Amino acid sequence: MKVLQIEDMFFQEQERLLLWVPVFFSFGIGWYFSLAMEPALSLALYGCLGLIILTGLVWRVFLLRLLFIAVTLMAAGFATGGLKSWHLATPVLEKPLSPRMIIGTVEKVSQYRSGKMHVVIRQPEIKRGPTFDKLRIKVNKYDAVPTPGDRIRIKAGLLPPPPPTMPGDFDYARQIWFQGIGAVGYGVTSPEIMEKAPARLISMRGIRQAMARNIRRSLPGDVGGLAAALITGQRDGISNEVADNMRNSGLAHLLAISGLHMGLLCGAAFFFARFLLTRSEYLTLRYPVKKIAAMIAIGAGLVYVTLSGGGIPTVRAFIMAAILFLGIVTDRRAISLRLVAIAAMVILVMSPEALLSVSFQMSFAAVVALVVAYENLGGSLTIHKNQGWGHKLMLYVAASLFTTLVAEMAIAPFALFHFNKLVQYGLLANLLAMPIMAFWVMPWVVAYLLLAPFGLGEIALYPMSYGLEAIMGIAGYVSHAPGSYRLVPSMALGPVVVIALGALWFGIWRLRWRYFGLLGVALGVTASFFTPQPDILIDNKGKLIGVRNAAEDLELSSLRAGRMVRERWAQRAGQEDAGKWQYEDTAYPEDKWLACDRLSCLYRPDHKSRDTLIALVKDERALSEDCRNAQVVISLVPVNIYCPSAKLVIDRWDFYHKGGHALWLPEKSGDWITVKTVAGVRGDRPWSRRK
Repeated sequence: MKVLQIEDMFFQEQERLLLWVPVFFSFGIGWYFSLAMEPALSLALYGCLGLIILTGLVWRVFLLRLLFIAVTLMAAGFATGGLKSWHLATPVLEKPLSPRMIIGTVEKVSQYRSGKMHVVIRQPEIKRGPTFDKLRIKVNKYDAVPTPGDRIRIKAGLLPPPPPTMPGDFDYARQIWFQGIGAVGYGVTSPEIMEKAPARLISMRGIRQAMARNIRRSLPGDVGGLAAALITGQRDGISNEVADNMRNSGLAHLLAISGLHMGLLCGAAFFFARFLLTRSEYLTLRYPVKKIAAMIAIGAGLVYVTLSGGGIPTVRAFIMAAILFLGIVTDRRAISLRLVAIAAMVILVMSPEALLSVSFQMSFAAVVALVVAYENLGGSLTIHKNQGWGHKLMLYVAASLFTTLVAEMAIAPFALFHFNKLVQYGLLANLLAMPIMAFWVMPWVVAYLLLAPFGLGEIALYPMSYGLEAIMGIAGYVSHAPGSYRLVPSMALGPVVVIALGALWFGIWRLRWRYFGLLGVALGVTASFFTPQPDILIDNKGKLIGVRNAAEDLELSSLRAGRMVRERWAQRAGQEDAGKWQYEDTAYPEDKWLACDRLSCLYRPDHKSRDTLIALVKDERALSEDCRNAQVVISLVPVNIYCPSAKLVIDRWDFYHKGGHALWLPEKSGDWITVKTVAGVRGDRPWSRRK
């Protein structure tokens, strides 16, 4: 009986089943990236084929059909991830290479306000070196800025892509591996432009770079950098201070070209084209001008997405806008959540690695939440023609607050997971900034795109700058207000997944069983508060150690080594910064949590079992004594002697082979010590292997 009831509920929801396709496909992609070893691609493909056959065999049984379709979609996502990795096969540098001459073609240039520059070179020719698809080189001094397509020569040292700063942290090497970059480097000479790119071969990247440079030349400072970011997607002209203000005030989404920008641009193109076409009686009577205007809007959106670099939020917004306007062309009404599902599938099939990116997660989380919210509650916020201006203004303010609140709640789990930061005044900042962006800045962006081809873009830039100044002022004021944001310790992936699934269950279904999703959200939120934080961290080079003090704050062995590592550790610990540990100069910390001398430190954590004594050894002369007393020995030098009292010994060779370490100490005497390493978490994957 219960089986029949469940089948009936699924049957009533069959129009919503399509919305689960990208969800199960994402499960398969996530499964692929979670493995410790690279799976055999043939097994994944044969598995998909077998599941398709089995699905056909059980097609008449409704529930079994749904089950096998879901499993098949997971297998398809898994195989898609494997196919993308097999297709790329990016070679990765194994060991650092000393500076040598490199010749190659420029693919991308990022020029920063600090004066530094990053250049991506494709098909590089390396003197006495291996071959790579692409390199990314940091340049501190240069006479001229190369453009994409230029042939350059530079003397540079090369390094393997950096691994995560701690086990389970963001893997930059994996990100650039999927961009085809197998090594990073540093220039020791200025790049020499051997051959300029022919005019007929200048790429869209070159056009973007030239446009961004012209915008920043017309509008110096952060205003020009912000304008260039909105028009071309290049954010390297924005200072760190302004970028931090935008993030801490909840306005960082304005820097990403997304639905707001795409909607305004395509909408302006549609109405402007329709207005011009209807001026002709001949065209109006003989041709479907509304449909023609819709196609023109799609073309304008395609130009914008190409010009702005094709980021994930931009592509998602364009796909949704294109389907919406195609609905006008085909006289069909678009269904919003189906638009989101189609956009997600297009991106995941083309770039399965996008699932791991914060831009994909936050972009789709916000859009899905807004679509669901307005499907259920948006009717009460609709503005009608016969309403007074006062009522319309109140509805606009209410709609802005509602939209911001829904979007902030949707992206909060992902913001906490990736950035450990909770913005608390985002509602206020968006309420002040969004009208300026929508009604002043973006119309001038559209005007710039229309005028720039004729060399008249500056006409639109100057009025646009006043709106951008106002937005930066709002961001600065809100971000510096007391309590504008709150840092929180890192949360595990599991609670984030549970929250997302619960929210999707609630948002997709129509029947009363949707409310079980809210239980899942509550369960995920509760679990996030119980994420255990590591008690000891050691960096990949074995030069920096972090431990938790009596207040469970992270303190470091040095403030000289690894600036980026120190900042990342502090961020993951939910701290503004991590200071150097303070200790008593005594032999053994009987009543102190830490005691050090010139050779080693002895750490007895107050917040965990006091029976655990950890020796943090800096000099081999301390080993003979510490090995006889400590239960855990962590040595920055090789340990070549027997440690009778130690249950766990980690030395320099472990850091060399396994990278950084994280330790979770026992809560009570006799419990296990949990150890994770960077190499162990990354596994034997193509992006973690060395050439």
